Amino acid sequence: MQTVEVATWIAAGVAIIAVGVAAWQLWLAHRRARQAEQLASRVRELTRATESHAEQAAGAAQGAHSHSRWAWEQVKLAANQLAEARQERRASTQREQWEWAYAMTTTARELVDCSQELIRVALDAQVAPHYRLAAERHYGQVCQWWQETVIKALARTSPTLELQHQVITFTGVHHRLHGHIGVLLRAAETNTVSDTDPLAKQAQQTGQELAGAHRHLQRAVSDSLTTNPESQDAATQRGTGSVARAATPTAPVANAPRRGLDGPRQGRSGQN
Repeated sequence: MQTVEVATWIAAGVAIIAVGVAAWQLWLAHRRARQAEQLASRVRELTRATESHAEQAAGAAQGAHSHSRWAWEQVKLAANQLAEARQERRASTQREQWEWAYAMTTTARELVDCSQELIRVALDAQVAPHYRLAAERHYGQVCQWWQETVIKALARTSPTLELQHQVITFTGVHHRLHGHIGVLLRAAETNTVSDTDPLAKQAQQTGQELAGAHRHLQRAVSDSLTTNPESQDAATQRGTGSVARAATPTAPVANAPRRGLDGPRQGRSGQN
C-alpha cells in the first residue's frame, strides 16, 4: 500500500507540475499574442501615417507643379513684355533720330540759302533798305533756329564721330561767313561795296564753302541713320558735349523767334 500511495502522490505531483508548466506556457503565449497585437496595431498606425504623408506629398508635388507652370508663364510673359518694350524703344529711338536728322539738315539748308540771299541783297544796290533789314532779321532768326536745333539734336541722339566732325566743320565755316556778312552789311549801308570788291568775293566764296559743308553734313547724317544708336562707343557719348559747345554760333539776334520765315518773303515787295 505504501508503494501505491507513493506512486499516486508522485503521479499527482507530476500532474500538478504539468498543469503549472502548461499554465505558464499559456500565459507566455497570451502575452506574446498581446505583444503581437500591439505591434500589429502600431504597424497599422504607421501604415496609415505613411499613406497620409504620401497623400500630402502628392498634393504638395501637384501644387509645386502648378506653381512652377504659373511661374514659367509669368517668365514668358515678362520676356514678351521686355521684347516689346525693347522693340518700342528701338522704334522710338529710330523715329527720334530721323526727326532730329531731318530738322538738322533742313535748318542747315535754310541757313545756307538765307546767308546766300543776304549776300545777294547786300551787294544789290537796287534793294530797298527795309528789305535788307528784313533779310538780316530773317538771317538772325535762322541762326538762332540752327543753334537750338543742333544743340538739342546732339544732346538727344548718339551722333557718330563723322557726324560730329561735319557739324564742327559746318559751324566753323558759318562762323567765318557770319563775320563776312556783318562787315558786308555795314559796308552796304554806306554804299561802299560792289561785286568786284575782295570782301564781296570772299563772302561769296565762303558761302559756296558753306554749301559744300552742308552737302558733307547731309551725307554724314544719312550715313548715321543706318547705324544702331545703342551700339555707339562711350567715347562718342563723351564727345557730344564738346561738339555741342563748338556748334553754338554767335546769335546775331539775342531773343529771335524760332523761325522767321516771313521777313524776307514779305520784304520782296519793297524792292526798287
